[in-house]
Amino acid sequence: MKGFGSDKEAILDIITSRSNRQRQEVCQSYKSLYGKDLIADLKYELTGKFERLIVGLMRPPAYCDAKEIKDAISGIGTDEKCLIEILASRTNEQMHQLVAAYKDAYERDLEADIIGDTSGHFQKMLVVL
Repeated sequence: MKGFGSDKEAILDIITSRSNRQRQEVCQSYKSLYGKDLIADLKYELTGKFERLIVGLMRPPAYCDAKEIKDAISGIGTDEKCLIEILASRTNEQMHQLVAAYKDAYERDLEADIIGDTSGHFQKMLVVL
């Protein structure tokens, strides 16, 4: 990311060839070495869907899920497929991490936001999950 522009191919290769745990270590090392937040620098350097993908990969999985759910319930309409995909496929531990990450990232209660954006049997199913 040094100089004019960024080498998107190199960023993609580096990030996708590591596990999430290793990416978290890269973020910590970047902060130690350069005194800057890697995610903020990536947001500055990248744009569009590529930025969203790379930034999502750099976050812990629970924060990535929290962002997807927030986007699914924001604005007009609800992305029901997204809610089902995330909420129906996570373990209890992952759900607890998701609820905590959502609270930390948005200072809001995940269950309350889902209740506010859905209704009927679908709402009940999501709350049970």
